[in-house]
Amino acid sequence: MYLWDANIVRHFAQGHATLRLHLLRVRWSDIALPSVVVAEILRGRCDAVLKASLEDAPLAHRRLLETLQMLARFHVVAFDQSCAEVMARWRRQQRRRKRYADLMIAAIAMAGRHILVTRNRTDFVDLLPPAQLVN
Repeated sequence: MYLWDANIVRHFAQGHATLRLHLLRVRWSDIALPSVVVAEILRGRCDAVLKASLEDAPLAHRRLLETLQMLARFHVVAFDQSCAEVMARWRRQQRRRKRYADLMIAAIAMAGRHILVTRNRTDFVDLLPPAQLVN
């Protein structure tokens, strides 16, 4: 299973040419989103709705609904107890502080033996083996 990071979801929404070519080689059923990525994306849209001026509110609400429709197309892999165990082990071993969401995303990939697709390889390179990390 290919798990997409939030930056890949943005590319998907924008119709990124390289990503479209990749989609020709991969079955849609082999693509999923970590639940953390869904939360990050929705947090951004919800913040925009709640902070929008009266003039910007209609656009913010429309984008929220479009995002919900787009996310509904994906299978979502939830952060579960096995992910929590992986993450707890990493947090004990880490000397360098990592963003909490990045640890959760990597733990989902590691626990499920999924391949993480991201533009930010440096955020994950010390957590996942090379075979589980794709740019």
